[in-house]
Amino acid sequence: MFFWDRTWALTRMTFDVIKKDNEMLLFPLLAAISSVLFSLAMLFPTVITELLHAGRLEWQPLQIAVTFATYFGLAIITTFFNTCVVYTTRVRLSGGDATFGQSVSFAFSRFGRILSWSLLAATVGLLLSMLENAARKGKGAGAILLLVLRGMLSIAWNVVTLFVVPAMVYRDLGPIDAIKSSMDTLRSTWGESLVRHYGMGLATFVFALPGIVGAMVILFAFSSGLSVGLGVAMLGVVGLYLLCVALVFNVANAVFNTALYHYATTQQTPAGFSPEVLQSVFAQSRP
Repeated sequence: MFFWDRTWALTRMTFDVIKKDNEMLLFPLLAAISSVLFSLAMLFPTVITELLHAGRLEWQPLQIAVTFATYFGLAIITTFFNTCVVYTTRVRLSGGDATFGQSVSFAFSRFGRILSWSLLAATVGLLLSMLENAARKGKGAGAILLLVLRGMLSIAWNVVTLFVVPAMVYRDLGPIDAIKSSMDTLRSTWGESLVRHYGMGLATFVFALPGIVGAMVILFAFSSGLSVGLGVAMLGVVGLYLLCVALVFNVANAVFNTALYHYATTQQTPAGFSPEVLQSVFAQSRP
């Protein structure tokens, strides 16, 4: 089976799973809402502190602490709801049908793992942020090299942690062991995993492009006499469309990664997936 034929077949199977468990779309929506509320809650005391002290003191330690707390909280929220998606997918791939409540209960049962992983993720996020900040304060070739290094480290981190949440769901692993398991799965499916990971990002952009163009046209139309009420309503529709695109592809990426991890670790064909297609993925990845 040719590479793109295999990728397209896996994509269709992925969306078939989402159709059967479309309540999974609620999890990234709840994650987005929770993240916004949490960020606002973290922003308020930070702004008040800056206003009270008017910058007379050196607040670098405070900034570091607040940044880390923000990363930590956002990581907990994201990982918690991703765990819900992966668990729902795992049950479906095993022939079952998890309810919304069962998935949330499972995520709570893994909350210790979620906290430990979020602690590591927040630490890495803080270090990358500090590296980027140092690069922006620098000048010349040194600053450029720091930005490049930061970009490379960020990409590497995103790649090696692709299967961390599935590892936590399937095997109840801690953060370090989950990363090792993720890397093992990545080595088994490296071509398919990376192309689908970044290909999903490209597909998301393609589907989002009409909304982006539409928003630009609407904003331009304001200067041509478009009424405020109609313009706001149209922007609302465009925003809803972009939100739907983001939710669907966020879930699709998680479902796809879970299916690959399921097959890699159990050697069993997930329900709804073709054994021939999955076998060809792993056969092509072997040296």
